[in-house]
Amino acid sequence: MAGRRLIIGDIHASYDKLISVLDKASFTPDDILYSVGDIVDRGDKPVETLDFLMGLENFFPVLGNHDGWLESYLYTGKVDSSWYMHNGGDVTVNAIRKKDRQWQLRLRSWISKFPLIRILDDAIIVHGGIPGEYTEKEIENIVERGRPHPLVRNFTYDDFMDFTDDQEDEDYDYLEQFFWDRDYLYNAMYSAGVKAALLRMRRRIKPMKIDKTIWIGHTPLADCRPVINREYHLVAIDTGSYHGKLTLVDMSSCEYWQS
Repeated sequence: MAGRRLIIGDIHASYDKLISVLDKASFTPDDILYSVGDIVDRGDKPVETLDFLMGLENFFPVLGNHDGWLESYLYTGKVDSSWYMHNGGDVTVNAIRKKDRQWQLRLRSWISKFPLIRILDDAIIVHGGIPGEYTEKEIENIVERGRPHPLVRNFTYDDFMDFTDDQEDEDYDYLEQFFWDRDYLYNAMYSAGVKAALLRMRRRIKPMKIDKTIWIGHTPLADCRPVINREYHLVAIDTGSYHGKLTLVDMSSCEYWQS
């Protein structure tokens, strides 16, 4: 018998909170677990978190920017200074360096299979957001095209990577929008009554013409509650696991549990 479809917010190596919220939801191996990305960094148990998730048969994440930084490190052996110094990468890198090469290669292979965007019959899962000018068909085309490995581009890596003609700068620039673009989220939050979102909006965006629900993470929500806006077809579920709560949502009913 098929289980539920569940989706979890940014985990950020918060292993204890991950196990806690799964227990609260009575998670079983029959349930399908989706993720909006950012599995690692900031929290104190990256290896435990990665080992647990790699062991789940029905786990389907998308790539978050922190996962992208990790993938770049695993491909090149070079550490992005911003990631390491200011975004929690130090804990992740120091923990992974203690693991053997076989484990690191298995991790790299696993992360390389994370898509940037995941499209289901009734849902689009992406880490940061969708720039408002994209149509559903254009998003489908991006998914079909795939992504470079690693996706996060740092020009200090050029000496170590064999970039092909298909991996020009523009490939990275437009794809990384799906990590960072928050305008659609802020418009949805403002529409849902969060007045403070107006101050963060760079531009006004109308709701996408789409029949799917857009599930996103990346932006910690101030009151640790998911944002659900049916006008914008959006559910935001990053509730700041490393300093707040980790949120798990039933994708069919929108019932949610928190650590």
